[in-house]
Amino acid sequence: MKRWHAYLISGGWVIVLAGCGFGHPEAITHNSKPKAVASEILSRMSSWQNVRATVKETEITSAHQVKTLNYQVTSNLPSGQYVINLLGSRLVSVYVNSHETIWYPQNSKHYSVLAGLPATDAPWMIAAELPKWLRQSQVHGVRVKGDKVSLMMTLVPPSSKSPVDALLIYDTSTNTPESFSMQVGKTKITETFSHFQVNPNVPASTFSFSPPQGVTPAISLTQTGTALNLAKSQLNFPIVLPPSSAGMTLDAINTGTNTQGQRVVILSFTAQDSSSVIITEKSTHHPVTALPNSNLTSTTQSVGSLTVVVANLPDNMEEAAFSVHNTEVIVEGNASTVDSLLNQWGNLPSLTSSALASSGSTPSSP
Repeated sequence: MKRWHAYLISGGWVIVLAGCGFGHPEAITHNSKPKAVASEILSRMSSWQNVRATVKETEITSAHQVKTLNYQVTSNLPSGQYVINLLGSRLVSVYVNSHETIWYPQNSKHYSVLAGLPATDAPWMIAAELPKWLRQSQVHGVRVKGDKVSLMMTLVPPSSKSPVDALLIYDTSTNTPESFSMQVGKTKITETFSHFQVNPNVPASTFSFSPPQGVTPAISLTQTGTALNLAKSQLNFPIVLPPSSAGMTLDAINTGTNTQGQRVVILSFTAQDSSSVIITEKSTHHPVTALPNSNLTSTTQSVGSLTVVVANLPDNMEEAAFSVHNTEVIVEGNASTVDSLLNQWGNLPSLTSSALASSGSTPSSP
């Protein structure tokens, strides 16, 4: 379930200073303290309801490999909803709200429903909710050069357990962000904004996905947060859960039918390092010999009692699949988390559905 999604923000700038919660903006000078500057910028953002922009995302690794991605985003800040549209040769629209993420490759016959935005797309989440992330950051440095203010900060990005260094460059003449960058491991990720628009007239329907005629879900899901026992009753195969030693929290369960008419369950977990793990399962009577995405380069490995097909994904992510007791299990998450989970599964004396179902992982309330 790997995908790149995005739609960030476009247009011109409109903002009303009076009656928006901050009155006249305070001057930001070379002598301003970092916290005071952050507070002032947040004050200027206080009137933001909808924002829209065009974004260029650049990733640079320590090996000087450069990847770029262009997208647009429209975000409704009070509701936490946003829409991302990839630009270029691969047109994809992504709709994000508090309980699901819809991934729709345009001109495709199907769309996917995910429990949340994948960890590799965390910069889009920050860009779509910039005031929120500025409030949650620790600002420790400021540099002022004309109308450009650079805020040095640390923050904990989505699906991460450790704070990272980040930099926000803000234009005080237009009261819009110019760029946001952060160092994640050996990779520097920069979101550069253009055509930034504040409070454009955005219909509420913008944030709701209406499938075009003839477009159906790749997996027809039931409600998010379905209880574990109810999910079991809807399936004709045993659900394989992580062992209790993995310390993973089950956040959501979705059951449904895929395009081949097979019953499917999708389980969304939070690992001990706060990263997300997605597990997809369906009935099978054969060993897993390949991953669903035939474009991935995979290897077959023995992990304890399991025979596992594994493929590396961008941004240190990994996808792995195996079959046990007539259940096909596909796991996607951070490579280290997936490897650890596979080892714990492989070292279990037996992978019976009853043993795993009593592993201690509990779903959130529906």
